[in-house]
Amino acid sequence: MAEIHIEKKKKPVWPWILLVVILLLLGWAVYELFLKDGQVQALAAVCTLLPAPGPDLTPEMIRT
Repeated sequence: MAEIHIEKKKKPVWPWILLVVILLLLGWAVYELFLKDGQVQALAAVCTLLPAPGPDLTPEMIRT
């Protein structure tokens, strides 16, 4: 009897490459639309200047 060699199909790589390209384009678009022209640094500076809310800043204490 003759032997029949069965080879398993390999999954294609191009869908993963396409996904990475799409994610890179999406990240670039977000940067260009929302975070360009020094807004990243300004946003980081504002976030560090805001005081963190603590338990002593309750509305009852502020009113009195």
